[in-house]
Amino acid sequence: MELSKHYEPAGTELKWNAHWTEKKYFKSIPDQRPPFTVVIPPPNVTGVLHMGHTLNETVQDILVRRARMSGFNACWVPGTDHASIATEARVVAMLKEKGIDKNSLTRDEYLKYAFEWKQKYGNIIYDQIARLGCSVDWTRANFTMDDHYNKAVFKIFTELFNNKMIYRGARMINWDPAARTALSDEEVEYKEVTGKLYYIKYKIVGSQESGVFRREDLK
Repeated sequence: MELSKHYEPAGTELKWNAHWTEKKYFKSIPDQRPPFTVVIPPPNVTGVLHMGHTLNETVQDILVRRARMSGFNACWVPGTDHASIATEARVVAMLKEKGIDKNSLTRDEYLKYAFEWKQKYGNIIYDQIARLGCSVDWTRANFTMDDHYNKAVFKIFTELFNNKMIYRGARMINWDPAARTALSDEEVEYKEVTGKLYYIKYKIVGSQESGVFRREDLK
């Protein structure tokens, strides 16, 4: 058999991933061993993984594998994040390419397109995580819009509200006029521009024409 002059990872990745999955080496079931649990920071389903994800997953994999070899019941939970605002922007752009206006769709029709996007890119992300050789427990994979996950979020949010640990109040917010939604500071890209500062003169009966008035003028 002639050996390649260069390492070709594709065949090796597929072989060992299939073996690990078949043997369920990374499936975690609670037992007498001390637990060691890591929840993967879920990548957004807005696209594919980048080098930052690769570094992140590599470091986590080293920690999880070391814990597993040290006698811990290591559980590494994979998942993806809906990242609703960013994902909606991608879905809306996709619809625009197809000549579809989002506002012409019903909620259910729009969600159908959104979940088609999630299915496509979510599966790509999971395949990339597997190809990296990450020792995650695939039986525990979660998407942040899964029904059971969503219900848990609503439950905890309601408990926090009832316990007065969160509240609703009037605040200045970042507003996206296109998506018509509030944005967190982390989702805003700041840009310096040269603008104008306007002064407004309010004319009041009995005051000077310049708009400056004295207290006695109001008597």
